[in-house]
Amino acid sequence: MAATPGPLDRVRTLPSLTGLRWATAMLIFGHHLMAVNYFGGTAGVAWGVLFEAGKTGVTLFFILSGFVLAWGYKPHQTARSFWWHRVARIYPLHLVGVALALVAAATLVPEIRTDGAAPLVANVFLVNGWVPDWWQAGNAASWSLVCEAFFYLGFPFLIRPLVRASNRVLTAVVVASLVLVALAPQIAAFAPGVLSSASTPLLRLPEFVLGMTLALMLKRGEWMPLRLSIALPLAVAGYALSEAPMLPGTDIHLGMAGTVGCYALLVASLANADARGRSTFLARPLWQELGRVSFAFYLVHLLVIASVSSAWPDGHPELPWRQAVPLALAAFAIALAIAWVIHKLVEIPAQRWLLRFDPDRARHRGRRMDAASPAPRRT
Repeated sequence: MAATPGPLDRVRTLPSLTGLRWATAMLIFGHHLMAVNYFGGTAGVAWGVLFEAGKTGVTLFFILSGFVLAWGYKPHQTARSFWWHRVARIYPLHLVGVALALVAAATLVPEIRTDGAAPLVANVFLVNGWVPDWWQAGNAASWSLVCEAFFYLGFPFLIRPLVRASNRVLTAVVVASLVLVALAPQIAAFAPGVLSSASTPLLRLPEFVLGMTLALMLKRGEWMPLRLSIALPLAVAGYALSEAPMLPGTDIHLGMAGTVGCYALLVASLANADARGRSTFLARPLWQELGRVSFAFYLVHLLVIASVSSAWPDGHPELPWRQAVPLALAAFAIALAIAWVIHKLVEIPAQRWLLRFDPDRARHRGRRMDAASPAPRRT
């Protein structure tokens, strides 16, 4: 560990983390190509080895979300304003994703059709993940938004004590978060049918809290993360660790705790590089644009993968690599095109319009009008 060079309170933007979002989306895209069996034979086995752990891209998203929100925390912002900003950020595209899922289910991919109105309504309001049987209702990819919605709800209440906590307490929170990650499957096993370690928001919360905590520690300058040359190989090792077996005779997943810890170190190292003026290739303009589109891409990519493969029996092409690669590239191109369109035509304008109704903005405007009003005459 190097000596800490001081706090980073004035650093606002961390472009490498925006670029990392795109790299993370690619892990998830690769995993879903594997799940739908685009590749068959030896190529399918090799693809599975590479991307079985790609589902941990969602873990990285959760850590990133906590880190970025804590890094940009504004003490003067009210909880209502924070929640409204989060609604403006995710809800317009979420509704588009649900609509596209309904169209896909009614046409090319009937197997993703949601049974009943209740789970679909629950998905619209981002609460379906609390019922394990409904976790992929509506737009299957939006299960992670259910977790994010819960994280956002709790953020104003979590951030205040963390900001005031000592570095020793924050270190304890980091350790506790990793312990809870390891214990999550065991906790879920004691509550069968009620909790899922994969999709229940409460059991994914430690990943988000870990990101928040490391952001605060780094901003204070009381902790220096590992050099990127060390953090990146550790993240690759953490990717592999997610496939490690449970502890014998238990549902305790130490490998997943290792994955989360290694991913968190990578996020902190990239943020530190940006904050110290040593931005990485992830901060380059192309990666920034792709990172900004990554949310839209994430919401539509599985629908596109399943729609493109729907012409094959059971929707599983299982093709030799010479045929599977062009098919995968076609799915990628279509998903990226749709994502770019809805990012530009829905996400950006809808967010700007909704933020006009930010409660804090209205409150400040009212104060300015009161200050500008003439004082009443004395009689």
